Amino acid sequence: MKRLTTTLFTMCLFFACTIQAQTIKMGDKFFDGATLFKVQEIRMGKYVSLEGSNGLQMTLEKVDGKQGEYTLQPSSQADEPPFRGAQFGWRVQYVRKDGMNFLAVRKPNKDAMWLLVLTPDNLENCLAQEKDIERELPSEITSNTLLNRHYLSKIPDKTELRLMRNEILARHGYRFKSKDLQEWFGNQFWYKPGNNNDAIKLNVIEQVNIELIKSEEADR
Repeated sequence: MKRLTTTLFTMCLFFACTIQAQTIKMGDKFFDGATLFKVQEIRMGKYVSLEGSNGLQMTLEKVDGKQGEYTLQPSSQADEPPFRGAQFGWRVQYVRKDGMNFLAVRKPNKDAMWLLVLTPDNLENCLAQEKDIERELPSEITSNTLLNRHYLSKIPDKTELRLMRNEILARHGYRFKSKDLQEWFGNQFWYKPGNNNDAIKLNVIEQVNIELIKSEEADR
């Protein structure tokens, strides 16, 4: 478990007041859990072309006046976005915090629906790290390890996804209104419901993981 929390899949807080955005650079590599994308070209300082290890292409257009803000655009040889459920024109945010960088593809409601982590590794090492994560219990990683849609797609039961999403809240003492969630978490020895849900503060990993799980549930 200790080794997992030191990989590039481990994210830190990036609330609005502490976000640092930066520009994507030539040669940067981003891993989404299955595909390693590499920046092949940056045209006019605005259009970023990436190619995936599986041949998929991705094009991002920088938003003028907004550092770290891009939109997902059609590629010359791609008729649809490289991410399941995404649409062209959706916002892509490049975030840096404490030396860790990732791309967040966001829905119009601002929820993250796909994550790609900046990595110096090759595809083989990235996949090996992903296997390490898959061997852990979800409850042991959802608060300190940024998940991805490929990981979530391997969870066959939508009910299990719902429990995983709500367990993130339960571990902060969230008091549920749904009876089934009250009963389920009430049977967990560690669950201590609090009195003020509004006082709960999630770190960015937990918040983004909740958003990703919601996106996976919606696409089922």
